[in-house]
Amino acid sequence: MGNNQKLSIIEKCAYGAGDLACNLFWGLVCVASAFYTEYYGISAAAAATMMLVVSYFDLVLDVFIGAAADRFDTKWGKFRPWILYGFVPFCVIGFFAFFTPGFADFGKIVYAYVTYLLFRIMYSVVNVPYGAMLGVISEDPKERDSVSAYRNVGAQIGFFLSFAMVFKFVNFAQGATTVSNSTAFSYVVAVYTVLALALLFFCFSCTKERVKPVKEENNSLGQDLKDLVTNRPWISLSIAGIALILFTACHNMCVAYYAKYYIAETVVVEEGSKIVGVSQDNSGKDIYVLENGRVDSLSKGSIVTRTIVDGKEEVATVSIERSFAAMNAEGEMASIEKVRGDGAKPEQGDYVTYFKYDVNGSFWGMKLDWELFYTLIAGMGTLLTILGTMLIQPVVRKFGKKETWLSCFVISGLVSLVFIVLGKDSFSTIIIFNWLFSLIIGPTGFIMWSMYADVADNAEVKTGRRATGLIYSSATIAQKFGYANANSLPLFFLAAVGFVSNDLSMSLETKEMVKYVFALVPLVGAVLGVLALFFYNINEEKIIENSAKLAELKKGK
Repeated sequence: MGNNQKLSIIEKCAYGAGDLACNLFWGLVCVASAFYTEYYGISAAAAATMMLVVSYFDLVLDVFIGAAADRFDTKWGKFRPWILYGFVPFCVIGFFAFFTPGFADFGKIVYAYVTYLLFRIMYSVVNVPYGAMLGVISEDPKERDSVSAYRNVGAQIGFFLSFAMVFKFVNFAQGATTVSNSTAFSYVVAVYTVLALALLFFCFSCTKERVKPVKEENNSLGQDLKDLVTNRPWISLSIAGIALILFTACHNMCVAYYAKYYIAETVVVEEGSKIVGVSQDNSGKDIYVLENGRVDSLSKGSIVTRTIVDGKEEVATVSIERSFAAMNAEGEMASIEKVRGDGAKPEQGDYVTYFKYDVNGSFWGMKLDWELFYTLIAGMGTLLTILGTMLIQPVVRKFGKKETWLSCFVISGLVSLVFIVLGKDSFSTIIIFNWLFSLIIGPTGFIMWSMYADVADNAEVKTGRRATGLIYSSATIAQKFGYANANSLPLFFLAAVGFVSNDLSMSLETKEMVKYVFALVPLVGAVLGVLALFFYNINEEKIIENSAKLAELKKGK
C-alpha cells in the first residue's frame, strides 16, 4: 500500500466536526471555575479542589482506553466504534455536569463531584479514540497534517461557541426568559448538547480508518508501556503538550476574572438592604425577604427599570450582581465570607447590595461591558486561531514543526508580559495584544496533534509494533493534566490574595493581583514548553524517512 492516500474535503470536515463537538463541552471545562463560583454557587476553594481531584483521577483512565482501543477491532475499525457507542451518553452526561440542582451546599458539592467525574470519563471514552484516528486515517504525512489543521479549525469553532460566547449566550437567555443565571446556563448547554450529538454522528459516519500495522501482534500492555516510557520524542512531546495547555488555558481561564474584576468598576444600583427573613422554596433554593419589601429568589439580582423613550414608558428587568455583607468583629461591614469563613451563607440580619460591573469605555465605537470585553478577547482570539492555523502551515513547511512551535512559545510569552504594564483604561491595546497572543500560540495545537502521528510512525519503525491509541491517549492525558492545573492554579493564587467572588469591598491590591495572575501564571507553561521541545529529535527528514520505510515494509507483507 502506498503512502499517497488522499482524503476528500467532506471526510476532513467530518473529522474536524468531531473536535468541534468535543470542544463545545471542553470550552465549558475551561470556564468551569467561573461556572462553579459565579453560577453554580460554591466557593472558589471548593471548586478548585473538586476539579483538581476529579481531573487527576480521570488521567489514569486514558491509558487503559487507549490500550483497549489498540486491541479493539471491528468492521468499522479500532477507534470509530468508540464514537458510535459513546457519543450519546457523553453528551447527555455533559449536560447534567453543567446543570445546577436545587440542593443545599453539601448536596451541590457531592453532585458536582459525581457529574463532573462521569463527564470526564465519558469525554475520555469518546475523545481518546477520536484523537487516535488521526494516526490511522492516512499513511501520507502531508494528508495527516492537513487533517490535523481541519481538526484544529473545528476545535476552535467549538471553543469559540462555548468558551468565548457562553457568557453572552447566558446573558441573552436570561434576558429573554427572566430565569436565574444558573437556569439560563443550562438552557445554553442544552443547545450545545443537541449540536454535539449531530456533529459526532457526522464524524463517525463520514470518516474511515486506513492505516494497518506492519504486523498484528497481541502485545502486552506492559510491553507497550515500556516502549512508551523509553520513547524520547514521546516524552518531550507530552511535556510540551502539557506546557501548551498550561500556557493557553491559564491565560484563557483568567480572561473572565481579568475583565470582570480588574478592567470593570463596580457601580452600586441599590444600597444595602437588611435581610429580615430567610426561607427555601420546594426545590431548596434560598429566598431572602428584605427590609425594603423586596423578595429575592434569584442567583443574581434583578431590578425593574422604567425609562421614557419618545414619550412612552419602557419597562425592563435588568440583571445585576448582588453582594452579601455582615458586621465583623471591628464593627465594620465586610463580605460574609470574610466574616464567617469560606462558603458562608446569608443569614437574617445580613445585608444585600445590588450592583453591576461597568466598563467605562468603548472599542471601535462599541460601548463595552465586561461580558462584551471578555467576548472580544476570547471570541476574536479563537477566530484568530483559526486564521493563524491557515497562515502558519507554509511557515511549518519552510522551517519545520519543532522550530515553529518553539518560536511561537517565545513570542507569545513576551506578549503575555506586556499585560503587566498596560493600564486598565488601555482598552484597545489590551484587546489587540490578546488577539496577537491568540494568533501566535493558538495555531500550535495543529502542530502538536500532527507530531503525535509522527511519533507513532517513528515508534513503529523502531520497535515493529504500532500503539496508536496508547500514544494518542497520552496526548489526551497531557491535555487533561494541563487543564487540571490551569483551572485550579490561578484560583489557588487568587484565594491566597484574599479574592472573593462579587465582593464589593475588594481592595485595589487584590484587583491588581488579578492582573498579575493573568499575566504571569501562564508563563510557567511557556518556559516548560521551550525546555521540552529542545529535546524533541524527530525532524522533517526523519518524518519522510519513516514514512518511506513503513510503506516498504507493508509492500513486503
